[in-house]
Amino acid sequence: MKGSRLVLVAGLAALIVGLAGCSAAIAWNTARSGGMMTGGMMTGDMMMGGGMMAEPMMVWQQGSGPVYTPQEAAGVALDTVHGRGWTWLTLDEVHIFPAFYEVEFNDRHGLKGPEIYVSRSSGAVGPEMGPNMMWDSQYGMGPACSSGLTEDQARALITSPGGLSIGDGEHHHGYWEFELTRGGAAVNQINVSECAPHSVVNEQAWQPDMQGTYAPHG
Repeated sequence: MKGSRLVLVAGLAALIVGLAGCSAAIAWNTARSGGMMTGGMMTGDMMMGGGMMAEPMMVWQQGSGPVYTPQEAAGVALDTVHGRGWTWLTLDEVHIFPAFYEVEFNDRHGLKGPEIYVSRSSGAVGPEMGPNMMWDSQYGMGPACSSGLTEDQARALITSPGGLSIGDGEHHHGYWEFELTRGGAAVNQINVSECAPHSVVNEQAWQPDMQGTYAPHG
């Protein structure tokens, strides 16, 4: 009975933390979009069967129908971030997943910009969940951090998931992101926070494997 109580308490605590995180995300996004609640709407269709994401967790822009190609997704995502005032961002590449596209941007000064989900079925656009929302100090909710963590130091903190290798690294505002590769091809991503205690988050927790990458600049 005691063990059951402990499990119940732990479960309630996790639920409270999760709800608090969602509330904080809505509040942050509402503030960034001029107080309009539509900018921070949580979608009810975030997950499909088998854990596959169908819609962004937070919707910045409602879609107008299916998005059939990564080129189309890139255009939709670019229009969305420029519409939010981030006119300096340029397209990097698009990762292709079964139910959505992940559009990545280049920022200034050699850093990477936000990562944006575009639903393949509806065209809804919103920020990628995880470190992109919680650690990014420029485009997300992350605190400013000047730890000076280098790419090599961040890479050394990662334990490779079974059957995967650690690929190229990219420096975002507040964290490092590395490709997870299989047979030389990128299939997912893993992140290391620049702030203590240098937490590591594997995006396989919510993302299925990529089906490919569209890189317009090679």
